[in-house]
Amino acid sequence: MWYFSSPEWANKIALIQQDKQLTYQELTNAVSTRKNWLLAQQVSRVAIAMDNTIEWVLFDLACQAAEICCVPVPSFFSAQQTAHLLNESAIELMLTHTNNRLGNRSTPANPDTTNSPFDGVDVTRLTVNHSPTIPAGTHKITFTSGTTGQPKGVCLSNEAQLNVARSIADAVALEEVRHLCLLPLATLLENIAGVYSPLLVGGTIILASQEERGFSGSRLTQPQQLLTLISQQQPTSLILVPELLSLFVGACLQGWKPPTSLRFIAVGGGKVAAGLVQKAHALGLPVYQGYGLSECASVVSLNTPAQQDQTSAGAVLPHNQLHIEQGELVITGNLFLGYLNQPDSFYPQEVRTGDLVSLNNSFLSIDGRQKNIIINSFGRNLSPEWVEAELMATGYFREALVFGDAQPYCGALLSPAAAHVTEEQIHQVVSMVNQYLPDYARVGTWLMLAQPLMTIPGMVTATGKPIRDKILAHFSDQIESLYTDTLSPLSTASGATL
Repeated sequence: MWYFSSPEWANKIALIQQDKQLTYQELTNAVSTRKNWLLAQQVSRVAIAMDNTIEWVLFDLACQAAEICCVPVPSFFSAQQTAHLLNESAIELMLTHTNNRLGNRSTPANPDTTNSPFDGVDVTRLTVNHSPTIPAGTHKITFTSGTTGQPKGVCLSNEAQLNVARSIADAVALEEVRHLCLLPLATLLENIAGVYSPLLVGGTIILASQEERGFSGSRLTQPQQLLTLISQQQPTSLILVPELLSLFVGACLQGWKPPTSLRFIAVGGGKVAAGLVQKAHALGLPVYQGYGLSECASVVSLNTPAQQDQTSAGAVLPHNQLHIEQGELVITGNLFLGYLNQPDSFYPQEVRTGDLVSLNNSFLSIDGRQKNIIINSFGRNLSPEWVEAELMATGYFREALVFGDAQPYCGALLSPAAAHVTEEQIHQVVSMVNQYLPDYARVGTWLMLAQPLMTIPGMVTATGKPIRDKILAHFSDQIESLYTDTLSPLSTASGATL
């Protein structure tokens, strides 16, 4: 098996979950047992609807070994989204925790659910009324939460996933890997970079439930629990989304000491300000930004200790080729096979990302999204991600979303990083940021949010990306009143508390 390439690893620890652990030899045997069981079920598509556990990893690898299509079910999907996933994929077999310990209302009890031969795992046979249209060679379908209510199925081959895992392992080149999975394993980035890459180099993977990680679905509700887990487990590597990085920086400023074991913290899923990365390094957090997308089997570029530019999203990894057309990033090489049930998309030759980028000595910088471009009432174009990154770099905000299409100046929704922040403090921070921005990009008004966007259902994706149209619709009345009430924004900024 691809993850057991050295006999010297036989007695090394591969997986840890609380007081349970498996060596590489035990891992190989366990995967073979589950592979044979899956083959005996005579199914083609299996959904894994479980929390971060050893069994999740074992069944994922068993599906690969049996060449059965694996469909991870994100714990943060709504019941409607999960039903869509199961129907679109025509899932025949679904694996869940006994008594549905994940606590996910999207995987309710089913009369056809029975105990499996594997401890803590239940199996549900689903009735299939149609045959899905899937490109040949598909071994995994990852559903992106995206920016709409209906997730889209991205079809991937085992080869494409392993190409990315190898590139990451080679680029990061840690001698001893002890990786703690913080993101859900159903997140492709964690699945490939947090499981496959460590297994390729004989690393150890630490798994913890969402409760142990302080999460509820995709939302971090107990940050102190997460920090305590990291301190206890002493990992060498982690994968973060930008919102978690802001949390870590804030925790360090308040006295949290990151474990000295940490060698590599990858951050992806959205644009991160260079100032925030530099601040993280100054605080002892070895943070390295990357960029990727599901259609390219996750990571495309990555900063590493050996090769980094903290102002960029990293050096382009060798499994892809890319070029820029009218500012848009276009990728060829290691691509997905197409979208589930969309035959017109099958076997693409390129992926047009919609991301506006620049390339300097193989380092990729993400400037914004084509579709997010703001055109103000003076006809000036700007990417909101640019201004948001500058706001986030101050360390004062947990979230920032900039708007202002067809308006004379920009506004922002701001979620403070700490409690008891006053409007006067926000005013001072925004004014400071405005000093370094051209007049057309300055923030002239804002709403200080009473609760983070990520705690409001439907406002952000699983990786913390804002779903802009939904957010702007949700706050449309308040935003309209800001522009009605604010007169002169460019020399001073004004705000309101929501």
